[in-house]
Parts: sequence; structure tokens; C-alpha cells
Amino acid sequence: MMELAVELVIRWMHIFGAIMLVGSTIFMRTAYMPAKELSNFEPKPEFAEWMRVAWSRMVMLSSGQLLISGLVGFVLLMKNYDISKAEFPGSVYQMIFGIKFLIALVVFFLAAGLSGRSGLARKLREHEKFWLTLNMVLAIVVVCIAGLMRMADRSEKSTSSIQQPAASVANLTGVASTFDER
Repeated sequence: MMELAVELVIRWMHIFGAIMLVGSTIFMRTAYMPAKELSNFEPKPEFAEWMRVAWSRMVMLSSGQLLISGLVGFVLLMKNYDISKAEFPGSVYQMIFGIKFLIALVVFFLAAGLSGRSGLARKLREHEKFWLTLNMVLAIVVVCIAGLMRMADRSEKSTSSIQQPAASVANLTGVASTFDER
């Protein structure tokens, strides 16, 4: 029961992280950028800085959530479930995960760069529309890949199929460890 609760919290963390990162990227590209272009003026430096700082916080929080929940969720999935390799997408599940993970790292990098304050961030913002468009497309691709991964047939592993350690170092050497005495 406890493991189910952990899986659920991890899943919610991942969903909320994706909503924040993908949603804020789409907002910046489809609402903020056009408003800036249509109004024919640059926002006051204070407003632009406030937007950058606010988006930067969201990017940091959501990227952290996605990295932690994604990796923990993947480890739990591999530990507790058998993915059917009989048909697509289960037959290439780990490869799809790897592709999704690499694209997600690019999304994190671009979002952090666009919302950051470094020299690289300023250079990225010189072509903000292009980088936001690319980041938005890549973020949507990651969400689509995640949907594909959810379609893989999986079944819960029986407790007998979960591999237990065969021996401890103490058992192999014949010497009792301090842990055995407790």
C-alpha cells in the first residue's frame, strides 16, 4: 500500500512539473512574445526582469520536479513491472525513454537559458522567438513520447520474479559482519 502511495505522489509530481514547464513555455511563446511584438515596444526593464525572474523560478522548480520524479518513476516501473516486449512500444521502451530523457534535457537547458541571467542567456534572448518556438516544439514532443510510453503493456511482477541478492559479502567470506550481530 505504501509503495502505491509513493508511486502516486511521484506521478503527480511529474504531471505538475510538466504542466508548469510546458505550460509556461507555451505561454511565453504564444502569448507573451506576440503581445511584445504587437505592442511595438519593449517592456520596461523592470517588467522584463520581473518576467524573467518569475519564469526562472518556475523553470527551476519544474525541471527539478521532472528530473526527480521521472528518474524515480522509471526505476520503480522497471523494478515493479514487466513491460511486454512482444509489440510496440514495449519492444523499444528503454530506447524511447532514453530519447525522451535526452530531449527533456534540451528543453530544461533552453528554458533555463531563456529565463537565466548569464551571458549565454542574453545571447539566447537576442533570438528569443526562435528559441522559444524550438523549446515549445521539443516540450510538446516530450509529452507525446510520454503518452506513447504509457501505451506499453505492463504487468505487475510477482514477488518471486523480483531478484533478491544471492549473497552478502559476509556470507561469501564466511566471516560474520557487525550487521549480523545486531
